[in-house]
Amino acid sequence: MLDVTTARPSRYLENRHLALALFAEQGYGQVSMRDLAAHLGIKAGSIYHHVESKEALLFEFIEELYEQLLDNAALARRHADPAKRLSTLIDGHLALHEAMGPHFRLAELECRCLSGERLEQLRDLRQAYELALLEPLQQLAGQPLDNAGRGAVASIVSLLNQLPAWLDASGLPGEQGRELMTRMILGTVRGALRLP
Repeated sequence: MLDVTTARPSRYLENRHLALALFAEQGYGQVSMRDLAAHLGIKAGSIYHHVESKEALLFEFIEELYEQLLDNAALARRHADPAKRLSTLIDGHLALHEAMGPHFRLAELECRCLSGERLEQLRDLRQAYELALLEPLQQLAGQPLDNAGRGAVASIVSLLNQLPAWLDASGLPGEQGRELMTRMILGTVRGALRLP
């Protein structure tokens, strides 16, 4: 009988982060299954024992991101005050970007490479996250948001996903840049939704 507590993970599992980095650096469309196998250190012929398809792997990476964002949103719901909940959501999003930057890059730039059911599943996950942001915004506005407001929330999610890359390029110290990003996002939210 195999003792799972001492079983060594497969080379694929040990090196899965390399596939994530390869997709994020070169772009999903530029990476072949042969490239992926070579980068992971496994034989090209055996990659299908580890990965259903390149698209399935891309889906897994983006799904991981949205599941983590939704977990953070569930934690933020503990705050009754909508301003505190919104601030907690934004802080959680930015903190997660530090840990999952390549995931964000794939979610924003490579999601369009998915099709069918996988694409629909990710759209549902993103929409659920947008709703988590919408709830405190509607409470702050004191009314349900119209279609323009909902569109603004979708844009804010994209802004949240892309601001850390801008911050890296700005050269600002960490805490100063994080404070600036938070102010920019809150200002965008308030301006787009005409909040006080």
